[in-house]
Amino acid sequence: MRVVVTGGSGRIGWWLLRELAPRHEVVVFDRLAPADPPPGVTHKLGDCEDLGAVYDVLRGADAVVHLAAIPSNQFHPYPTVFRTNVIGTYHVGEAAGRLGLHKIVAASSINALGITMAERPMSPLSLPIDEDHPRRPQDAYSLSKLIDEETMAALHRRTGITTISIRPPLVAWPSRYPELIAELDDPSIRHRVLWSYCDVRDLAVGFRLALEDQTLDCETMFITADDALAREPLADLLPRFYPGIETLAAGLTGTAPAVVSARAKRLLGYQPRWSWRGHT
Repeated sequence: MRVVVTGGSGRIGWWLLRELAPRHEVVVFDRLAPADPPPGVTHKLGDCEDLGAVYDVLRGADAVVHLAAIPSNQFHPYPTVFRTNVIGTYHVGEAAGRLGLHKIVAASSINALGITMAERPMSPLSLPIDEDHPRRPQDAYSLSKLIDEETMAALHRRTGITTISIRPPLVAWPSRYPELIAELDDPSIRHRVLWSYCDVRDLAVGFRLALEDQTLDCETMFITADDALAREPLADLLPRFYPGIETLAAGLTGTAPAVVSARAKRLLGYQPRWSWRGHT
């Protein structure tokens, strides 16, 4: 399969290229050339806000994995984050649909829920969280991810192309584990992400499984680890930071996570292999 990976020069892209290259013909489309790409991976330089360039790079492809985005509100004004992410996703979907590609796998985010980056803090409405939890974004990045998911659904309705939106939580790569483990003594550091995380190697597998699946039409799914990024049970931690949810959190005993990947396990056969507990 000929696969274009937008944003493939980023941190997630580096690992995804290594997951895809042995199995597919991979082209990276990014503002920067990929560092140390696997053998056989080629690249085109460009920007997803340039619709003509997107059409050019997707011509002749079978599928596209859309990672390109501004990944938070931290370094850019809200309008820039919103415009870049929403327009980029629309352009990739527009070109893929018109050119007859078979599939788009797009990176959404746990932030589509709205909890993590909320300016006015809010609590989960159900636990554990799955894809049926309401999306209530307040900030530009989270709103852009909600709109990205709706763009994928609209594109499927219009063209029939298969669209799968993947929601990662906090992403951990091997060299990041010492930092994350050092932070475990202060649970407040990761409470906004509900102590949910995913190893980048598992995330890359999740993207590949979504890309290679032949059964789905239009889906959104979390790709997460099977445990919480915390030393205490979330049944104890969650009410400390989100008062009033004691009953909702009561079942999250042991190492149980707040955000689950049951849909990805059921539909894709996804099974996480990596945990921070193996790096202590």
